[in-house]
Amino acid sequence: MVTEIRKSVISGLLISIGGSVYICCSMAGLGWLGAVLFTLGLYTIIEYGFSLFTGKVGYIAYDFRDVKYMGLVAFVLLFNLLATFAVGALMSLAFAEMAAKASEIYAAKLAQPLFRAFLSAVFCGIIMFVAVDTGKRGSRLGMFLGIPTFIMCGFDHSIANSFYNGLALGENTFTPKNAAFIAVVIIGNAVGGMLLPLIMGKKLRGEK
Repeated sequence: MVTEIRKSVISGLLISIGGSVYICCSMAGLGWLGAVLFTLGLYTIIEYGFSLFTGKVGYIAYDFRDVKYMGLVAFVLLFNLLATFAVGALMSLAFAEMAAKASEIYAAKLAQPLFRAFLSAVFCGIIMFVAVDTGKRGSRLGMFLGIPTFIMCGFDHSIANSFYNGLALGENTFTPKNAAFIAVVIIGNAVGGMLLPLIMGKKLRGEK
C-alpha cells in the first residue's frame, strides 16, 4: 500500500508539472504548446508505471465484481487529488501570476452547468482510456494525440482540475458548488473511461 501511495503522489506531482507548463504557455498566448508539453506528465506515468486515476478507472468495466481493484482505484484517486491540490496550493504562495491565471481558468470551469461538466469529463475519460491503453499495448501515439486533444477542447480531467483548484486557492475553493463540480467531473471521467470497454468487451481487454 505504501508503494501505491508513492506512485499516486508522484503521478499527482507529474500532472501538476503538466498543469504548470500549460498555464505558463497560456499566459504567453501559446496554449497549444502547453497542451503538447502537458503530455510529459502522462508519458512519464506510463513509462514508469505510476498510478493515475484516469488511467486505471476504465478497467473496472472488465470485472465489476473485482472489489479489490475498485478499492485500489479509489485509493489512487484520493492520493492523486491530495497531491495535486497540495502542490497547487503550495505554488499559489510563490507564483502569483500563475495563481491568477489558474483562478481565471478554474472560475470558467465552475461557471459551466454541471451537465456540461459531466459530458466534458466523459469525453476526457474516453480519451484518457485510449491514451493509456494504447500505451500499454506499445504505442505512445494515442497519448501524444489524446492529451493535446482533450486540453484544447477544454474537457475536464479531475486530477488536473485538482491542481488548478489548489493553485486558484480562494473564496470559491471550499464551497458546495465546487464540491459538486469536483464530484461530477470524477464521475464523468469514470463513466468515460469505462465506456469503450463496456461497448467492446473482451475485444479491448488489456492489463489493469
